Amino acid sequence: MRNFSVVTLVKGRRKQLANLLQSIMASTLLPFDVQVICMDNLEGIITPRGLDVNLHLINDIHHLPLAAARNAGIAATKTDNVIFVDADCLVSPTLFESMLAPLSTETIITAYPLYLSQVPDNGTFTMLKPQAVHHPSRQSIPAGRPVDHLQFWSLIFAVRKLTFQKLGGFDEKFVGYGAEDTDFAMTFNEANMKLIFVKDYVLHQYHDKYDPPLNYFESIIKNAKRYKQKWDVLPMRRWLSAFENMGLITIDADDQITVHSNPTGEQVKNCISKNPY
Repeated sequence: MRNFSVVTLVKGRRKQLANLLQSIMASTLLPFDVQVICMDNLEGIITPRGLDVNLHLINDIHHLPLAAARNAGIAATKTDNVIFVDADCLVSPTLFESMLAPLSTETIITAYPLYLSQVPDNGTFTMLKPQAVHHPSRQSIPAGRPVDHLQFWSLIFAVRKLTFQKLGGFDEKFVGYGAEDTDFAMTFNEANMKLIFVKDYVLHQYHDKYDPPLNYFESIIKNAKRYKQKWDVLPMRRWLSAFENMGLITIDADDQITVHSNPTGEQVKNCISKNPY
């Protein structure tokens, strides 16, 4: 089996990262290297013996440089096969093996998320899986054959490093939360690459959710406008429609966004969701 690298990003969430690394240690295949991109500082990160974990601090004027951080992580990897895993995830013991088997220069490989209602005390996937629930909009996506590229998200995916570089990586003009995943999907779709799910899982450790995500209001608006300029269509329509229904924005017939006001602290608070996904 070929060598592969793992990339993850972290801001805060030291317990979640420790659990992720523990779950990686239980994998049937261990990565050649693990690249951890820190978007705050290097403090409080504990790495287990037996993994080549490399820590990187990304300096950026934006508080959540997701696209740039992902690009930096993949650039630092030591092999040609890269699996990106969100720090909130735990990987199944067979996940890496499942994802590497169909990975090629023409494919992006992903897997199914299951959601926990808490941050667990440890990263033991097999013990925690019975407590997790499916994402209602993802469990019906077929495995083993190409699916709509807009089903992509960066929670978990595998890509050849050279392929990623040829695609140009994530567009770093998207800063903060929103649309950089969809933009990357549009890019690899234009290059005739196929998105394929494998019948394997990650467990997502709980964190507070906002529906709609008013806590990222400003970056969502900026990224939506950037995406519209680039692809001539608005992304994130459900969230934008929710913002419009709250009177924060209007969207005209040409899909141009006008911001009327930023959300209040009370509005943000009232959008906290109890759903684990």
